[in-house]
Amino acid sequence: MKRFRLLSLAAWMGYSLVGCQEDIANLDLIQATPVNAAILIPVRHAPTLLSAWTDGQALPDADKLEFFMKQLPLDANREGLLSLHSVGADRLHWAFTVRRGFTSFHPSKLSHLSPTRRNYASGTIWEWRDEQGKWALAETTDWLILSTTDILAEEAIRQIDAQSGGSSYQGYPDLAHQLATYDLITLALEDRNPLSNAWMAIPGGKQAPSDDLRSWRFAHPASRGWTARYTSDSTAKVAISDAGLRSELLGFADSVEARAFPGWRWLTPRLQWAQWTALDSRVSYRGHPFAIQAQGECLVEGRRNQLHRITLRFQETANLRIPHWVPSNDFVAPNDLKLKKPLAVLPYIKTMGEFILTCEDTLAANRYLAYIPDVRDSAQEAHYQAAIRYLRSQPSEGQLWWVSRQPNPQAPWAGLTYRAQGEEGYWSASMLVP
Repeated sequence: MKRFRLLSLAAWMGYSLVGCQEDIANLDLIQATPVNAAILIPVRHAPTLLSAWTDGQALPDADKLEFFMKQLPLDANREGLLSLHSVGADRLHWAFTVRRGFTSFHPSKLSHLSPTRRNYASGTIWEWRDEQGKWALAETTDWLILSTTDILAEEAIRQIDAQSGGSSYQGYPDLAHQLATYDLITLALEDRNPLSNAWMAIPGGKQAPSDDLRSWRFAHPASRGWTARYTSDSTAKVAISDAGLRSELLGFADSVEARAFPGWRWLTPRLQWAQWTALDSRVSYRGHPFAIQAQGECLVEGRRNQLHRITLRFQETANLRIPHWVPSNDFVAPNDLKLKKPLAVLPYIKTMGEFILTCEDTLAANRYLAYIPDVRDSAQEAHYQAAIRYLRSQPSEGQLWWVSRQPNPQAPWAGLTYRAQGEEGYWSASMLVP
């Protein structure tokens, strides 16, 4: 019995050592990656990466990724690491980290770009400009780090000099497994959420949603792995995160059942952006209560690109009926989500089916706000089919939804859905493709 235990212990130690070595291998590229990345993408096969992430709004500044792949081409069966970082005020920049022996690149290939050169104790930074913008390449004995800003190149050099590479990633215990398993990893940063405004673009300035709702986007503890794929009919690209403990910011979802996306009927040509939240609430009109299952806001485009804001509240049964626009003085909606900037009750109110609408400009709302009806002409049918394609690309139910218009009218929608499942939750991002 004692001998069996000793053999078992030896086998376990051997397994643990192999697992540890695998983890170290998976984290190798972190050693020269600049600190505090918001996104990490393992690069094993450049064409697959570009197909997954470079169309439309797939990722911030995704048009730069092809240059990274061309400039530092990976040898067969070798791996690089793309990372996205917040630099300065709300500006995101990419870096691409590669082991020196994993690519055939040599700095002499930059000669036609007339780069400037800065020497450091452990390496060199090359800088140049081209038609795509500014570039910086950090070169050391073992590493090449290409970036869209010299700040990240300098940060990589400092990490290598101090032999402190990877120190900012020690708080992500699942990162080694995620880098080996998933197509993309998002990382929670303590003091900011740089993806909240950048991925699946949302409006800024006066037209922006409340700070609360922006901060909820992509919120999760630690790190989260994502898998990318096409839908079964190849009409949309989807990235789905693994399920994990939810963020404290999303505690409201614990007591709100997931439900079907209520805003899909408003996915029409004038809509530019929309956000919806599931909730169980009651509003009142002239002293009478009405149950609400979701609330949201839409921005629709009018003349001269002017945007008009409309708020919507969804009744599962259309008990409140206001057929024409009237002043909203008698309508009261509580702030059950405890938002710092609650969903507004705008000056005028009416109902359309199960939806209670408020707006500031009734003429603009009548002209530009469209609802896909049950009986449709050919143009409305086209809008309906695009909306259904988008709806099928997302989870069947959720608690939070964001949708934004894409430039291509043949593939008009991209968006983000959050689905809570008990104390866990996951995110799904999707975009239609032509």
